[in-house]
Amino acid sequence: MSVLGVVFTFHMIGLVIWLGAAFLLPIAVIPAVKSLAAAEQNKFIDKFTRRFIPWFVVGGIAVGLTGWAQTAMMVDDLNIPVMIAKHVAILPLIAVSAYIWFFLARKLSNLGADQKLWTQFAVWAWIQAGLGVIVLILTGWLTG
Repeated sequence: MSVLGVVFTFHMIGLVIWLGAAFLLPIAVIPAVKSLAAAEQNKFIDKFTRRFIPWFVVGGIAVGLTGWAQTAMMVDDLNIPVMIAKHVAILPLIAVSAYIWFFLARKLSNLGADQKLWTQFAVWAWIQAGLGVIVLILTGWLTG
């Protein structure tokens, strides 16, 4: 296996961790948590966040480092306009992901059943998932 193949493999593992949560959150986690009693909601989101944030950080770092490495290795074969579009989409995805996991989830774990906060959490989770789809489409375009 080539070095590029190894780098690509770690890139995909990081993406599965990071974007997997981006899709899991609005599709499964939030609806499941909303079915719990108010006292249990903040306990669940607190435990979920504490377990997931280290994986989120590792996945994000892996995606960033391996993405840069792939770009450096493939610089002559890149579709520059698509690569720019991909990075334009990645920046808000990073910002939204950080906002969700480092601000909203932690606030929810303390406040629990605040419906306005849960609605905000759900909306931002869907935005994160939508940005993830855009990044995946652009990635497919780049590698296709």
